[in-house]
Amino acid sequence: MRINLPEDKIELIRRNFNLIDSNEDKKIDEEEFRTLIRLLGQTRKEKEIDEIITQHFEDDNEEDEVNKKNEEENEIKKEEGKNESKNFFKKNTTKSTPNHERIKNLIAKLNNFKEDNKKKKDTNSLGTKEEINDEIKKKKKKKHINFDTFMKIFINMYTEPISLNELIKSFEIFDNEKCGYIDEDKLRYILMNCDEKLTDEDHKLLLNSLNLKNKDKIDYVLLSKKLKNICP
Repeated sequence: MRINLPEDKIELIRRNFNLIDSNEDKKIDEEEFRTLIRLLGQTRKEKEIDEIITQHFEDDNEEDEVNKKNEEENEIKKEEGKNESKNFFKKNTTKSTPNHERIKNLIAKLNNFKEDNKKKKDTNSLGTKEEINDEIKKKKKKKHINFDTFMKIFINMYTEPISLNELIKSFEIFDNEKCGYIDEDKLRYILMNCDEKLTDEDHKLLLNSLNLKNKDKIDYVLLSKKLKNICP
């Protein structure tokens, strides 16, 4: 759903974009894009973000173009080499008569060598040639995007983040005694069993960043406010 964001929201997004832009070239790469999406409160699954990157990020073909140019230059050199060989052969045909049977045997040996070599190359420790090509496609570099391009993508994928009240109500479900507190074990359970599961390392990082004084008695109203300050 396409939405119109207010100017102050756009300015906030711009500031976060500049913060994520590590080399300050006014562009972000795929990993920085993932981080920024999370920072702006968009709780998309990794698979969904992968699809967005595949759909909207253009392939970086600069390296392909250089390789193509080099291949063309090599082909030209090969053709020139063939022409020189032909000219040399024409000049020297009168001097000696080739042994045709011997030449045929040599060609047969060369063909066998090529076939053996091809089989070795096609199946190696990395997998078949098709599998390797698929892996190369997956790892193919993408062009970095500027702020305007990011905003076009972001507006199309934007969903309103959970409100403070909804977040508090989510924690209340796990407060069996209705005392306004949960302990670290319950918080860990919530984080480790949500749609986008967190690792132990992520869990520790989050707790450290929240700077909770008593992890056995966590005020989830205060926790919700802190979370909303991190991801408004």
